[in-house]
Amino acid sequence: MIMKPTALVAAGVSAMMSLRSPVLGGLFVVFFVLFFGVLGIAKSRAAHVRVLNDAPNAFRALLAASGGLLLTFGGQFLLQSAGLFLIGGSLLLNDEYQRRAFRAARQGRRGGTVALLGIDGSGKSTHAKALARWLEARGYASEVVPFHKYLFVGALAGRGKGDLEARGRRRRGNPLRPALSLADNLMLHVARALGVGLEGKVAVFDRYVWSTFVKYQALGYPVRPLRGLYLFPRPTRALVLDVPVGKSLGVIGDREAHIRYRPEVLEEERAEYLRIARTRGYPVIDATRAFDVVQRDLEAALADAFSQGKA
Repeated sequence: MIMKPTALVAAGVSAMMSLRSPVLGGLFVVFFVLFFGVLGIAKSRAAHVRVLNDAPNAFRALLAASGGLLLTFGGQFLLQSAGLFLIGGSLLLNDEYQRRAFRAARQGRRGGTVALLGIDGSGKSTHAKALARWLEARGYASEVVPFHKYLFVGALAGRGKGDLEARGRRRRGNPLRPALSLADNLMLHVARALGVGLEGKVAVFDRYVWSTFVKYQALGYPVRPLRGLYLFPRPTRALVLDVPVGKSLGVIGDREAHIRYRPEVLEEERAEYLRIARTRGYPVIDATRAFDVVQRDLEAALADAFSQGKA
């Protein structure tokens, strides 16, 4: 059954009935959900699967019909807002997501987000991939989110054009770009991080919303007024991979298409990351050591947050 159109129709019918009579609207919610529940049980028995296999769709029906009912409470902002929230939930909480969430809860696995921080050349992307494999071995679905890629800011600002050396120098910059980047980053964060904890999934960010702020600040953009908004999102765990600027410059120099940031820019970034780690209590990992040694430290720092789930 196509649930999204069904949910919208249910919300609309519920609202229309409630406008005629709130009691009628309430009765529609009850009978519609009962109908969906009975239909789901019949389908499950016919398909020889668990009787409650279709329960997630019945729950979505409940959210949609209840949301339509609440929308009709004129002058009650909180109730109408709750109605919109419930309808939105009926559209977004697909049945597979709900099943994964239930399975994760039964197995004792709660997912979340991991953010790797640090200046360029500290090994964030490589370690993020290794962490994803480690998490999967512990029973978690996992994905690496490359946070250096924008949804729309790159296209609007002509990102990727110009001399790599010149683009790495300090400059005042367009004051609109940090605001656009903030909106872009927050949308990407919500799209990849919302709900992952409940379904037992771990999103590993090889950079984070904060990284954009740190970069803009070091390059001289007017981002101070946006600091609170940039630093508001919090991952489940964050770790700082720390390397000296000299090592960073050596790694960057070996890459063909990488912005050549000035040493003073990288120094300011490094200081800001260490400041964030100090004020928020995040581990600082010495990333100048062998890859396997650094990886073991990262895994040890995350072991308590993402424990081995029950089979």
